[in-house]
Amino acid sequence: LANGNIDGAAYAATAASFNPVDFDADAIARLAKAAGMKFIVITAKHHDGFNMFHTRVTPYNIVDATPFKRDVVKELAEACKKEGLAFGVYYSTIDWHHPGGNTYIEGNSNPITAGQEAFNVAQLKELLGNYGPIAEIWFDMCKPTAAQSRHFEETVHALQPQTMVSGRVWNHQGDFTVMGDNAEPKVRVEEPWQSPASMFPETWGYRSWQERGDVQAKVRENIS
Repeated sequence: LANGNIDGAAYAATAASFNPVDFDADAIARLAKAAGMKFIVITAKHHDGFNMFHTRVTPYNIVDATPFKRDVVKELAEACKKEGLAFGVYYSTIDWHHPGGNTYIEGNSNPITAGQEAFNVAQLKELLGNYGPIAEIWFDMCKPTAAQSRHFEETVHALQPQTMVSGRVWNHQGDFTVMGDNAEPKVRVEEPWQSPASMFPETWGYRSWQERGDVQAKVRENIS
């Protein structure tokens, strides 16, 4: 799948066994609030193209393609509202499941086809139109044209003007700057910024080779 030696059809078929029956959006929101968090951002769609919300533009989503059949993004949005937390979504404009989108380019700098652009815009309209107030859209990856970046930004702000758009929409269309992964600025930045930091810098997901060490020490390190 893209930059891994994985058959795309075989990867997609694993959705049929994805059944997170212990998912509890209310418990997550309560824990976040108790920890002092002000907002939660959930991955609505990552590079592999699987959708954690009930999108109408592809059946490759948690409601239509899994035995779970529940909209995780919707449940978490509602839980955050109950707890007074702001709610945002991460959205990858790269989609290895989309036709023509499964060729990896170094740095995830894939150009966006016209079909992919339309697909992304349709999903942005769903996310901004069906899930209540969205505090931010955390765009990620790809190499859009300036016109495509404007199209994404304008789609978001036409529906929810208050929504913050991440700098990884590219071409200077974001509302806040995003540092490189696990990186912090060396100088004072005179604008809002975020640093995407993973628990373990070597990986953003489960890897069998990842040395986990002292997890509590890593928690303290990230919080500080």
